[in-house]
Amino acid sequence: MPPLDPQAVMEKLGQTTLKVDTFFLRRTGFVANQTVLKLGEYTLHCVPATLGAEGARFLAVLTPSEIDLFSKFKAGTHTLLLTFDNPESKDIMRFPLKVGLTELNPVPDRKNVCFIQLKFKSLPAPFVLFLGAYFDELEARQKAWDKLAEDELPFDAAAAKRLGADPGFELSSGAQKWPVELVSFHTKQLTLKAAPGAAMPSCRLRLGFRGRPLVLEGALDNAGHFQPEFSTEWLDLVEDSVFQLKLRPNPEASKGAG
Repeated sequence: MPPLDPQAVMEKLGQTTLKVDTFFLRRTGFVANQTVLKLGEYTLHCVPATLGAEGARFLAVLTPSEIDLFSKFKAGTHTLLLTFDNPESKDIMRFPLKVGLTELNPVPDRKNVCFIQLKFKSLPAPFVLFLGAYFDELEARQKAWDKLAEDELPFDAAAAKRLGADPGFELSSGAQKWPVELVSFHTKQLTLKAAPGAAMPSCRLRLGFRGRPLVLEGALDNAGHFQPEFSTEWLDLVEDSVFQLKLRPNPEASKGAG
């Protein structure tokens, strides 16, 4: 249970930045396409990237002239409207938050796309407690991530069948791509065959399971070990594999029973 005191939650969150990813959307019911930022008489529709106790970062499509216009609103207090469709209570929650505009910067190599950085000036207690409840759930998933990194699992034909692996795993860095095979895995490491011999501090591994793509961001060492960033989707797959392994009959136990 998260602390019921909003101040205790704020202290626990500290400067933590929460990614608005698939897990966040699924667990909170965040209605991303209803995010509205009101700057004076203007209304901007933006897409959230991160949320925290101190501020938030968004993406918006703006022309250079619009960026110049809205940059004038860095002074003053504005309103950010966040909407959540609670998956448990089936209730719509809307939080109007008082914010300040701190940064408005174009995204490199993305035409008319810019980052909007906001600073929260005040947060209502229900929103703080809402963030705290999600943070507790995320912490539990991170503990499971650490626990499942203790044992390496072989990725053989049986494992591929259990997970419903699709063919065509691929490693990429920039415009370069390499087909790879998965040899073994746990949450924090995937051992690859046919990976480039050189280490890459930033690369991407594209996998596929049961017809659904899974892209992991991470780093590769020169021995072909890919260390992914924390991913609840990858964690779900590893948990599923471990669970199915536990359900398999134990041949040694069967012999003993006979």
